[in-house]
Amino acid sequence: MNQYQKIIKKISYTIIVIYFIIGVLDIITYKDSYGATYSILEGIFINVFEVKKERSYTEPLGIYKKPNKYFEKPIGFHLLGTDINGNDVLLQTLKGAKTALLLAFGVNLVAFPIGIFLGLIAGYFGGFIDDLIQWFYTTVASIPWLLFVITFLMVFGRGMFWIILAIGLTSWVELARLIRGETLKIRELAFIRSAKVAGKSNFRILIEEILPNTKSIIRITFALSASHVILAETVLTFIGIGIEPGSSSWGIMIAEAQRELMRDPPIWWNFFSASFLGILPLILALNFIAEEK
Repeated sequence: MNQYQKIIKKISYTIIVIYFIIGVLDIITYKDSYGATYSILEGIFINVFEVKKERSYTEPLGIYKKPNKYFEKPIGFHLLGTDINGNDVLLQTLKGAKTALLLAFGVNLVAFPIGIFLGLIAGYFGGFIDDLIQWFYTTVASIPWLLFVITFLMVFGRGMFWIILAIGLTSWVELARLIRGETLKIRELAFIRSAKVAGKSNFRILIEEILPNTKSIIRITFALSASHVILAETVLTFIGIGIEPGSSSWGIMIAEAQRELMRDPPIWWNFFSASFLGILPLILALNFIAEEK
């Protein structure tokens, strides 16, 4: 790995850590003295930066003022403007990290146990078990994921749990194929034969010997899967079946920007913030990590 790649690697991990911290800050909530519930992230914007809600659109760097007895005193500005509901766009963009975090970890929490288990079993035992599992994941892969997710959400609803479950049930196939292929190679190596001679059970061989040797595949697949999930949520929300309105997500911001860009003059900052400050850095960071040797 050359110096350039090391720098890119450090930047990528830093970006992911920043998004993770922002997402956690928006998950943790507290109640103020009036009993209203806010996330820590919202509290920082309200109490530290004194970001207030406006009546409607405010341009980026638009100054908001505090009425005074003699004049209106400027006390700050909305760095990226506000949306049609007067919400600070920068805050909404940062809050989208929570949705991305929940989706990425939630979907992989559903998909990875299935993919790892079936891949290990198929590759290690072979024969009829391998044929059956290959038939199963080939059948699942033949179902268009978008049609499956749309049908699933129409039946069960558009809640976060159902979105995670719907995408997760279609996201394990590639991991199962990769784990199976790696297990087929590893099971023929000398240390696996030695483990069998030593009397280790098949379960212990799978968990202690084979699984640790697939960690690079799992890491790469996790990074790619997380980026695919984030983009999938954006697509689903854009066509009207993803995250419900009222939640904070980059998909909702982009869906709303479709109408805003047709205004005269166009309201561009919602689309710009969600696409280039929300989605793009995280997707690039995840893909750079996936390409890491």
